[in-house]
Amino acid sequence: MTEQLLFRNLMRITPGHLDPFREAVLSAIAFVETHAPQLMAQTFIDEKAMQAVSIQLYRNSQDVLRHWQMSDAHIQDVSAHCTVERLEVYGNPSEAVAKGLAPFIGDGRGFIMPPRTGFSRF
Repeated sequence: MTEQLLFRNLMRITPGHLDPFREAVLSAIAFVETHAPQLMAQTFIDEKAMQAVSIQLYRNSQDVLRHWQMSDAHIQDVSAHCTVERLEVYGNPSEAVAKGLAPFIGDGRGFIMPPRTGFSRF
């Protein structure tokens, strides 16, 4: 069984913040592509609904923790222009990652779903 973790983050863009949100996302993705450990990061924006979805794939929990540490400034820049409505985590995160997700789990915006079966091709 693989250790991979898949994150799906549904965000509500703050009214009047669409342009700064887009700029912050572009900067964050450029940073992640060059420096961070994700295997994949994609962001989708529905401008009419003022929502965005970020999907990120990690090799393991250590990579999630490394991303959180090295990308914190970019995460904060994006977060200044939106609120997280739903945070879905698929996989078996470590205790440290689960602790970082606890605020979202605790207030009902997030969940962790362990894997049953599957495979990845790269």
